[in-house]
Amino acid sequence: MVILVKRTGQLGNRLFLFAHFLANAAEYGYELANPSFGGYAPFFEATATGNFGGLPVRLHAFRQSGLDRLLNLVQHPRAFGLLQSASRLLPRRAALLTDQAGQDYDLNQPAYLAAARSGLVLAHGWQFRDKRNFARHGALLRQLFAPIETHRLAVAALLSALRQTADVVVGVHIRRGDYATYNNGAYYYDNATYARAMRAVQEQLPASRRVVFLLCSNEELNFADFAGLRVHAATGHFVEDLYALAGCDYVVGPPSSYSMWASFYGQVPLLHLEQPNQDLRLQDFAVFLDQ
Repeated sequence: MVILVKRTGQLGNRLFLFAHFLANAAEYGYELANPSFGGYAPFFEATATGNFGGLPVRLHAFRQSGLDRLLNLVQHPRAFGLLQSASRLLPRRAALLTDQAGQDYDLNQPAYLAAARSGLVLAHGWQFRDKRNFARHGALLRQLFAPIETHRLAVAALLSALRQTADVVVGVHIRRGDYATYNNGAYYYDNATYARAMRAVQEQLPASRRVVFLLCSNEELNFADFAGLRVHAATGHFVEDLYALAGCDYVVGPPSSYSMWASFYGQVPLLHLEQPNQDLRLQDFAVFLDQ
């Protein structure tokens, strides 16, 4: 059995972490518990209902769900390291795994799979990956992580309204908030940067195509900064904005697992703005498959 211990990052990070473990568990048939996803569980079909399509997967690590709070004690890497040092106190077949910064941990390793099938594994980190089976089980992952009906209907209504007057819908992920400090603010772009990228996309599309830009942001926007472009605001709900991006024809935004999940889920071509003055070409957009 494998338990995902650490709550790493926000929604995009946790979706990818859970999805890679799910793909691996589906491929190799071991039990999986992910209490670290609990805060987001009510928003998705599988996690809201506990129905993982017959897979031995659940959210709670312990039979009494309240005991999951014990895992709060080892959220910090240093605390988990102390637990590793005292691993002799754990059951004999327990393994404690951490990832390494900037390096993926391959879940197809024989030693990991043997431990997952026959013992207890506590996984602490977010760079655990099964790139061999992630895309292979893509249809299952999309089914399990479909948003619940309330949010599906809201996204469908938004996109339907846009499609009535547009031939091409371009999703624009405008990430602010924590990006003011993340990576020293390298991806904290102003509205002028996004408007320039949007115009570059529009100029490369046939003039006969009606283009609308769906703006998804975690802060209020001044729409006057996008003069000359047809823009529409998303609903502002973080799950609905994510899946609205997944329903667009193109997605553009700063490097973020949020837009990567939208690209994977909706199989939508994505381009990340690595620099504010980056050249933007339609042929550089690609569906993100985490391979």
